Amino acid sequence: MYKKAAIVGRPNVGKSTLFNRFAGRKKAIVHDIAGTTRDRNDYEIKWKDKHFIITDTAGWSSDVNEFSESMSRQLNAAIETSDIILFVVDGKTGIHPYEPTIAKAVRASKKPVILVVNKIDNFADEVKTYEFYKLGFETIIPVSSTHGRNINELLEAICGMIGDSDTVEKNDNLLKIIFTGKPNVGKSSLVNSIVNQERCIVHNIPGTTRDSLSVHATHNGTDYLLIDTAGLHRGNKLKDDLEYLSTLSTNYALDEADIAVLVADAEQGIGETEAKIAGMIIEKKKPCIIAVNKWDLIEDKEDRVRMFQQQLEEKLKFLNWADIIFISAKTKLRTDRIFRLAPLIYKEYSKMIPQEELNEMLRYATDKNPYSRKGKVLKIKEVEQPLTKPPTFRFAVNDLELVHFSYKRYLENILREKFSFHGTPVILKFREIKKGK
Repeated sequence: MYKKAAIVGRPNVGKSTLFNRFAGRKKAIVHDIAGTTRDRNDYEIKWKDKHFIITDTAGWSSDVNEFSESMSRQLNAAIETSDIILFVVDGKTGIHPYEPTIAKAVRASKKPVILVVNKIDNFADEVKTYEFYKLGFETIIPVSSTHGRNINELLEAICGMIGDSDTVEKNDNLLKIIFTGKPNVGKSSLVNSIVNQERCIVHNIPGTTRDSLSVHATHNGTDYLLIDTAGLHRGNKLKDDLEYLSTLSTNYALDEADIAVLVADAEQGIGETEAKIAGMIIEKKKPCIIAVNKWDLIEDKEDRVRMFQQQLEEKLKFLNWADIIFISAKTKLRTDRIFRLAPLIYKEYSKMIPQEELNEMLRYATDKNPYSRKGKVLKIKEVEQPLTKPPTFRFAVNDLELVHFSYKRYLENILREKFSFHGTPVILKFREIKKGK
């Protein structure tokens, strides 16, 4: 069982920067606008022989806005479910008037606490640390999240609190499933529905989810990492830099994901935005499931199914290998199918075909449909599969100019006919073998 360490503190003390430092990359959006982080964000940390989950949280603030209640619940849940609390303060500004209140709440949890004095960039700055002993915590570590100063010491302290008996083996087969789509299609509601708790703040204001949010989930004894993302827009112009960072965060998360779920709205159908996101999934060469959410709101379901099938053929024909499922995050209708499909699709994504079977497939394809162009015959001399994830095939031909896109499509169809590759892209490459070779 993984131990959990929650990062808490008031806004803009560097919690997300510390989280990113632990993760080794820009996992969480960092911005000087207070309240940029709204949800809990999980990341698995491996340090020496220890594994634990680090959780980034929203800033602890007395300010009131439309998200305050949800953010407060998220923060309280993070503390309640954590084993260790990292209370982060700003070493440059000193004790903030609100921080004694935070300290009181943290102590009330009766969890081990490390007071992390951030923005201590050099040894001379460490004198600023002593003021924070007034908050009443025994373990205080000065760090610089930006520069990485004393981060190893902080990790050692966390692992010391975890203890030797809590070491767990890393699960290298943890499937990462990313949920993408335009704003307000129900991505966050879907993740919450799957994990049976409020992990992602849901609001009817577009842009509520700003960052890519990772949530650990278990289904039928299998571990998953569910990644909720900010809603993406159709156009190329972004309103502000937070929206730009949200889009960038989704791109990074898509790079890490094993399987993409493109979430569409049952009432709105599939439009240009879905086509744009599908293009991103294709560009990243990821397996895909198309999930049509809010199916509980549809009355004439047969007509709507036909409409979606037509829209898929017209706007997402390059995803014709993807499953489409009609779900409801609200009623949990068919949401379990995501977990039934994901391991099967990932197996197809990782499949390696024996060379003998590839040779047989090639003979079948060329005998069934030989190809010529401008009086020249295309000869495919051999085929090999150098890569998986996605399955990639390299064909050796006599003349690259004879390789027409229609014949590429034919070869892909034969590969799928023989070997399935259900739910995953298939990559075809061609190289020319000169005469005499």
